[in-house]
Amino acid sequence: MLLIAAALTVLIGLYHSFAGEQRLIRPLLALDTLPRLRGSTNFTRALIRTAWHITTLAWFGLAGILIVMDGQNGAGRTGVLGIIAAVFAVSGIAALVLGRGRHPAWLAFLPIAGLSGFAALQG
Repeated sequence: MLLIAAALTVLIGLYHSFAGEQRLIRPLLALDTLPRLRGSTNFTRALIRTAWHITTLAWFGLAGILIVMDGQNGAGRTGVLGIIAAVFAVSGIAALVLGRGRHPAWLAFLPIAGLSGFAALQG
């Protein structure tokens, strides 16, 4: 179960980086109306791109934790998986509600939450 959740997490991260870069980040950074942070739109562009891709790196880290937790037992495993399940559940609900179902992130976040939560309940 957790390996499936980890694979979904990696896949959503890859999609997020590649599709987001093409569909959102590049068009956004091409705008002439970006604010000048620290005196430069170059800094603004670097900050936006870095923040976007850091999200993907965080998801890869969570996937790694899911893989490690697959071989663990005990209260620590339950706690870590419960936190991961909660993060993905809230993320999935937010994507579903705020995006009015149009953004597909909830389709991956909610199953990841369910798989992680189920594994947490198993101890």
